[in-house]
This record gives sequence, structure tokens and C-alpha cells, in this order.
Amino acid sequence: MRRITLIGLFFLVMAVVIWVWGLPGERRADAKNRAYAESAALSLSYAANFGVDSCGGFRILWVRNGKMPPLRWLLRDSLSPSNVPPDLAELPRLALPVERMTILSSTYLGYLSALKVPERIVGVDSKKYIADSAFYRRVDSLRVSEVGEGVELSPEKIYGLRSDAIFAFSTGETIHDAYPKLSQLKMPVVLTSEWREKHPLGKAEWIKFFGVLTGREALADSLFSQSEKKYLAIKGRLDLLKDSERPVVFTGTPSSGSWLASSGNSFMAALIRDAGGIYLWRSDSASETLSLPFERALIDVQKADVWINAGGYATLDEISANEERIRLFPVWKSGEIYGYDLRKGPAGGLDYYESAVVKPDSLLLDVAKILHPALFPGISSKWYRKLSNI
Repeated sequence: MRRITLIGLFFLVMAVVIWVWGLPGERRADAKNRAYAESAALSLSYAANFGVDSCGGFRILWVRNGKMPPLRWLLRDSLSPSNVPPDLAELPRLALPVERMTILSSTYLGYLSALKVPERIVGVDSKKYIADSAFYRRVDSLRVSEVGEGVELSPEKIYGLRSDAIFAFSTGETIHDAYPKLSQLKMPVVLTSEWREKHPLGKAEWIKFFGVLTGREALADSLFSQSEKKYLAIKGRLDLLKDSERPVVFTGTPSSGSWLASSGNSFMAALIRDAGGIYLWRSDSASETLSLPFERALIDVQKADVWINAGGYATLDEISANEERIRLFPVWKSGEIYGYDLRKGPAGGLDYYESAVVKPDSLLLDVAKILHPALFPGISSKWYRKLSNI
């Protein structure tokens, strides 16, 4: 019976091959390309805000931006069919691989450097955010152009760079959002939402997004798989801790009488949980960012052991100068206050935003070392440091 089944399968495959090669040249190519596209839908395990689907022999990139309907782009490469079906004709098109690009966030540099294609970047928003010293020199020597940010963004400069793609983000704040302005001008702008991901591995998996667009899919898959394996190994070790062994951790900064912090359904909450901590506001998950009256935060933090992501402050004095009542936090006396500015670029750009996104295992280890130093002796921090007045 098994032999008959195998023989039948052989003849079925041969029939399909003969049928395809019996088609006229153009139809044969389209059939081959359609088969390629149908097998080229992207496999994702953690990222929730982008995907690559197949439709009519084409690959369709989609990006979710909050509650709005997903934005879509038609991807075209050497294997794409020659004729675009009517239902896809209105989609903006991206020719692959992208060879010239402008990036409006230094986070994208982290992904592109990992994929070994930073030389394809021809424009950035501002060099002050760049942490990579070699790339900073490229901008400083005018080999890469600055196009401005916010209200100073120059569409004229961007247009002059003739980029194949312009990578931008949208927060809903008109002053910062370049995407609406550039898309209205019919420029090839591509929206990203990696910052909306709720888990470190979700944000890291966006390397596959850039892998598709740069023709480095295999490398992107390999890099992500390596990071995922290391991340889960560290997490697995910390999952064995009892609740009594897990410190209570909070994040945030004071702002005009309020306390702004990560919600319980956020990237940071997931990172703290995986690093063996208990996030203080883990039950508050109504929004992406919490805005609490300072008085409530002052009460809540009395039961916390560690404060991480203490804003952009360089010293403890800077923090207390902004909000004197922070001295009433128990962590002020214990000194368990940490920032992520250990690695900076020539103009002060933070490497945390640039390379930590593509190294979730290293980021997890950084936080785990803070929360459980006895479990990770002799390991140096990459991004986090304890704040002091020295």
C-alpha cells in the first residue's frame, strides 16, 4: 500500500511539473512566481504589528498602527508576476531589495547594522541620536544627509536623496509624525510600529521586517533564532524563582505633578517579569503609558525594591531637582535606581535605543543582573548603570 501511495505521489508531482512547463512562456513564469509567493508568507512568533502575506502571486506587507486599519504595501522583486491584479493595483509599491533608504529613527540603524546594510542609508533625521560611532562619522562627513525632525523635517531634502524607502513612525502627535506629511507628498514612506510591541522578542522580531525589505531574510531569521534561543534559556532559569525571591520593580519619571510609567501590558512589564521581577503596576493595563497622580505613585512605591528606566537623568541630584518628593521613595535610601545611558554616541545618542532592540537576550541579562546579581556574577552591564552623584 505504501509503495502504491508513493508511486501515485510521484506521478502527481510529475503531472504538475509537465503542466507548468506546458504553459506559454509568460503564463509559465507567472505560475512559477505565484507558487513562490504562496510559499513566501512570513512566519512570525512574537511580533503582532506587521506581517507579510501572499496574494495573487505577490507578497503583501502590512503594518498595524494602533486601532487604525493596517497599512499595506505591494512588494515587487524579480520573481513577482508581470501583471498586478485589479484588487492590488491601488496599493503603494516597494521594489525589492531596497538599496537607498532614509531612516527617521536611530532604532532602525540597529536592525540595519545587524543585517550588515548600514551603507544603504542615505539620510537620517539627526546625527545627535546616533550611538554607532562609525555611522556617526558618515553623517558628520556628509556622506549621509540629515533631513531634520518634527517641524524641522525637510521634505525637499528627503526628495533630493531619491530614497527607495523612507522609514518613519507615527505616535499621533502632529509635531513629531513625518508619515502623514510624506505620504501626502507621494513619497515612498513606510510606517513602522516596532515600538508598539508588548514583548522584547516581539520588538526584536522586526529584524525580519527589515530582512524582507533588504533581501536579507535568511540572515534576519538566523539572527532572531539565535537571540530567541538565548533569551528563552535565561528566562527559563529565572522562571524557577519563587515569588518571595522576586523583587518588586517600578519604572517611570515625574512630570508636572504626575508620574509617567509603563503599563502592566507593556514591553517593560514583560521584560521585568521575564527577568525575575514583579512589576509594581502589573494590573494596570488599560493604556500603553500610565499617568498617575504623584501622590498615588508615592504610596505605591513604598513597597518597591528597584526603580529602573529612571528617565534621562544622569545623576540623583538631577532627579530630586525636578521633583523633591522623590527623596521619600525607599529606593532613594537603598540606592537601587538605574538608568540605561551607559553606552552613548559622540553626541549623546543612547545605544539602548539603537542596539538593545536587536539583542533582547543581552537586554534581559542586563535587567536580570540588576534584580538577581548573585545569579550572574562577573557579567558586565551593556546599557544599565546605577545612578549616583559622581
